[in-house]
Amino acid sequence: MMRPEGYRKAMRIMKLAEKFRLPVITFMDTIGAYPGIGAEERGQGEAIARNLMEMSSLKVPIISVVIGEGASGGALGIGVCDKMLMMENTWYSVISPEGCASNFF
Repeated sequence: MMRPEGYRKAMRIMKLAEKFRLPVITFMDTIGAYPGIGAEERGQGEAIARNLMEMSSLKVPIISVVIGEGASGGALGIGVCDKMLMMENTWYSVISPEGCASNFF
Protein backbone atom coordinates (compact mmCIF):
# COMPACT_ATOMS: atom_id res chain seq x y z
CA MET A 1 0.00 0.00 0.00
CA MET A 2 1.35 3.37 -0.99
CA ARG A 3 1.77 6.20 1.43
CA PRO A 4 1.84 9.96 0.64
CA GLU A 5 5.63 10.00 0.49
CA GLY A 6 5.55 7.30 -2.19
CA TYR A 7 3.21 9.33 -4.41
CA ARG A 8 5.38 12.41 -4.00
CA LYS A 9 8.54 10.45 -4.81
CA ALA A 10 6.90 8.95 -7.91
CA MET A 11 5.92 12.43 -9.09
CA ARG A 12 9.48 13.74 -8.63
CA ILE A 13 10.78 10.90 -10.81
CA MET A 14 8.07 11.53 -13.43
CA LYS A 15 9.02 15.22 -13.62
CA LEU A 16 12.64 14.20 -14.01
CA ALA A 17 11.65 11.92 -16.90
CA GLU A 18 9.78 14.83 -18.47
CA LYS A 19 12.85 17.07 -18.12
CA PHE A 20 14.95 14.53 -20.03
CA ARG A 21 12.12 13.76 -22.49
CA LEU A 22 11.84 10.12 -21.45
CA PRO A 23 8.57 8.16 -21.43
CA VAL A 24 7.08 7.26 -18.06
CA ILE A 25 6.18 3.62 -17.43
CA THR A 26 4.35 2.66 -14.25
CA PHE A 27 3.70 -0.86 -12.99
CA MET A 28 0.65 -1.27 -10.77
CA ASP A 29 0.01 -3.96 -8.20
CA THR A 30 -1.73 -2.32 -5.27
CA ILE A 31 -4.86 -2.88 -3.24
CA GLY A 32 -5.06 0.84 -2.66
CA ALA A 33 -3.55 3.68 -0.70
CA TYR A 34 -2.59 3.12 2.93
CA PRO A 35 -5.72 3.92 5.00
CA GLY A 36 -4.03 4.83 8.29
CA ILE A 37 -4.53 8.03 10.26
CA GLY A 38 -0.85 8.89 9.92
CA ALA A 39 -1.07 8.75 6.14
CA GLU A 40 -4.11 11.00 6.19
CA GLU A 41 -2.33 13.48 8.47
CA ARG A 42 0.59 13.55 6.02
CA GLY A 43 -1.75 14.41 3.14
CA GLN A 44 -2.69 11.14 1.43
CA GLY A 45 -5.65 12.65 -0.43
CA GLU A 46 -3.68 15.70 -1.49
CA ALA A 47 -0.78 13.57 -2.75
CA ILE A 48 -3.08 11.42 -4.90
CA ALA A 49 -4.95 14.47 -6.22
CA ARG A 50 -1.70 16.26 -7.07
CA ASN A 51 -0.46 13.19 -8.96
CA LEU A 52 -3.71 13.08 -10.94
CA MET A 53 -3.31 16.75 -11.85
CA GLU A 54 0.41 16.65 -12.60
CA MET A 55 0.34 13.38 -14.56
CA SER A 56 -2.42 14.68 -16.80
CA SER A 57 -0.20 17.60 -17.81
CA LEU A 58 3.10 15.77 -18.40
CA LYS A 59 4.42 16.31 -21.90
CA VAL A 60 5.87 12.82 -22.32
CA PRO A 61 4.05 9.56 -23.05
CA ILE A 62 2.83 7.66 -19.99
CA ILE A 63 2.27 3.90 -20.13
CA SER A 64 0.73 2.07 -17.17
CA VAL A 65 0.97 -1.68 -16.83
CA VAL A 66 -1.31 -3.48 -14.38
CA ILE A 67 0.61 -6.55 -13.24
CA GLY A 68 -1.69 -7.60 -10.41
CA GLU A 69 -4.35 -5.68 -8.55
CA GLY A 70 -5.20 -2.08 -9.33
CA ALA A 71 -7.67 -0.88 -6.76
CA SER A 72 -9.11 2.39 -5.57
CA GLY A 73 -7.51 5.81 -5.46
CA GLY A 74 -4.21 4.16 -4.65
CA ALA A 75 -3.99 2.90 -8.21
CA LEU A 76 -5.34 6.12 -9.69
CA GLY A 77 -2.46 8.05 -8.12
CA ILE A 78 -0.03 6.36 -10.51
CA GLY A 79 -2.51 5.20 -13.16
CA VAL A 80 -3.20 8.32 -15.23
CA CYS A 81 -1.80 7.39 -18.62
CA ASP A 82 -1.92 7.62 -22.37
CA LYS A 83 -1.89 3.84 -22.80
CA MET A 84 -2.83 1.16 -20.27
CA LEU A 85 -1.80 -2.45 -20.56
CA MET A 86 -3.09 -5.27 -18.38
CA MET A 87 -1.56 -8.68 -17.89
CA GLU A 88 -3.78 -11.75 -17.99
CA ASN A 89 -5.85 -12.30 -14.80
CA THR A 90 -5.35 -8.76 -13.48
CA TRP A 91 -8.04 -6.25 -12.56
CA TYR A 92 -8.39 -2.49 -12.23
CA SER A 93 -11.31 -1.14 -10.21
CA VAL A 94 -12.49 1.77 -8.07
CA ILE A 95 -12.78 -0.54 -5.05
CA SER A 96 -11.20 -3.83 -4.08
CA PRO A 97 -13.49 -6.89 -4.03
CA GLU A 98 -12.90 -7.21 -0.28
CA GLY A 99 -13.82 -3.56 0.33
CA CYS A 100 -16.95 -3.89 -1.76
CA ALA A 101 -18.00 -7.09 0.01
CA SER A 102 -17.58 -5.45 3.42
CA ASN A 103 -20.15 -2.84 2.37
CA PHE A 104 -22.76 -5.51 1.75
CA PHE A 105 -22.11 -8.20 4.33
